[in-house]
Amino acid sequence: MHSDDTDAARAFLAPGIAEPNVAVLGGNGFIGREITRMLAADVPVRVVDRSLPASVEGVDGMSADLSDPAAVARALDGCSAVVYAVGAMLPAESTADPVADITATLTPLINVLEHLKTRPGVRLVFLSSGGTIYGNPTQLPVPESHPTQPISSYGVLKLTAEQYIRMYATLYGVDTRILRVANAYGPGQPVGRSQGVIANFVDALYRAYPITIFGDGRNVRDYIHVSDVASAVVSAVITDGPLVANVATGIGTSTLQLISHLEEISGRSLEVNFLPARPYDVDAIVLDAAAYRAMVGHEPRPLADGLVEVVEATFSSVRV
Repeated sequence: MHSDDTDAARAFLAPGIAEPNVAVLGGNGFIGREITRMLAADVPVRVVDRSLPASVEGVDGMSADLSDPAAVARALDGCSAVVYAVGAMLPAESTADPVADITATLTPLINVLEHLKTRPGVRLVFLSSGGTIYGNPTQLPVPESHPTQPISSYGVLKLTAEQYIRMYATLYGVDTRILRVANAYGPGQPVGRSQGVIANFVDALYRAYPITIFGDGRNVRDYIHVSDVASAVVSAVITDGPLVANVATGIGTSTLQLISHLEEISGRSLEVNFLPARPYDVDAIVLDAAAYRAMVGHEPRPLADGLVEVVEATFSSVRV
């Protein structure tokens, strides 16, 4: 955090609240870990996940199943803000088994919202999906006011989660912020998951195995560094910013461009297998980032710089 952010965090979170001040649900995931790291530099944090995080100063770890209301009550006890970064099924998995994803996605969230009904003043910051809830947009970049017409089960469930959050805010006064996150990437992103294409491509470069692309590679995405996502979360926790905000760069990059950048940085070539496009993948999504820039007060990290960081981190740490 910047120094003024630190002061704001302490002013917002500290008065009359027993430690820890912020509960990061899903805090042991890829994005959750970065959020935890950034928050824990200045305020006490409780990480709540199915698996406990590594020991970090200022972080209280709790293993909990958020589908259990009693576990939710224990997890949120003494917290003045809640970050909801709970992982769900991947888009392909959600489409294949939407019933299972409904249970995995909505039950924990509603348990949290039910708890927050009785905890006025405790803010919920929810990480939604800017890449899926708009569907195939009619304009680029996509503003927060754009119609939401998801074409995947994953996007439908993220939008449904947002609607539940709005309902609880309207009916019960729950203090909420929704962040529609673009395609997050950065060092330490898990390999082997269909969402983390940068992590998968860099691993394939290092280990020299072929990658698979659905479609012709001209699909466009908005890639944002995980540290910039965490900065937006911190801002949403401690300031009275927008109720809904895209978290993105506002710059689109096609898959073919991404591959070209990574090959140039690494000095290696990727073998690519092309398969037919999947019907639930949007063609192009680039998000309007004006609200994000206003929230964090700085430009997001350029993709070129972030890719260099990921390549260097992977090539220096991965072992065959």
